[in-house]
Amino acid sequence: MAEYHPLELAYASEYPGEVATFLATQGDTAIAAALDDLPAEQAAALVAKLPHGNAVRVLTLRDDEYIASWLVTASVDDALALLLHLDEERRSSVLAMLPRRRLRHSLSRLLMYPQTAVGALVDPKAIRLDAAMPLAEAVSILRLDKPAAEQSIWLVDERGRYVGRLDLGGLLAAPSETLRLADLLIPVRSLRAETTLANARDFSEWRRHLELPVIDHEDHMLGTLSHARLLSALAADVSGDSGIASGVSALARQYFRVLGICLDGLLGPRGRER
Repeated sequence: MAEYHPLELAYASEYPGEVATFLATQGDTAIAAALDDLPAEQAAALVAKLPHGNAVRVLTLRDDEYIASWLVTASVDDALALLLHLDEERRSSVLAMLPRRRLRHSLSRLLMYPQTAVGALVDPKAIRLDAAMPLAEAVSILRLDKPAAEQSIWLVDERGRYVGRLDLGGLLAAPSETLRLADLLIPVRSLRAETTLANARDFSEWRRHLELPVIDHEDHMLGTLSHARLLSALAADVSGDSGIASGVSALARQYFRVLGICLDGLLGPRGRER
């Protein structure tokens, strides 16, 4: 059995978000070295809390079986975060590698939505930063990743639950680098992943924003949806039953889907599958 440095292990176990933030400011080489010194459970928690760009590069270097071994040891929140850093094709491949059918089924249900729902159109590549992150560290991370000028930066809490959007103008004009990103938050209302496309089209927040965050039933940020992509999907829907009856049917299906997920949590083993 591998031996791990007790202080490094203790700190990574107690403060995975802080460790992930620090390592992200140091670059991919530092992240790789730290992961090599941690057992699977702590490594999974750390990668789950990395900014999207760093996490994608880490996961690209690991094969599907290796990532699946992280999912087995991770909390549900961290497992979901890891999967959201993968594209849809690889996500399915990793899930297929899980040795526990119940875990595979539970995680799949958290990520798979019918084509009539917003969740099916989510772009998972949205940049997410921890709202508790100090301003100076956020600036270092963004300088390394160099996001596009028009790209929004979204804020989440330590469990990956959506909080708001980062005010980039406020970031540039901030009087002190000791501020937290939460101090520069712009409230933007989110879309629920189970919302039908027809109902999402009428969401009033589109009047102010061209892109909106999408969350699941526990407020985890799944990604974003642009107004253009939504309208394109609606235009492509040529089915004859896309009226009120279809919307009600889709809503009913999503209700029972979320109910099933909640029952899995209540009736299944605590924390993760045994």
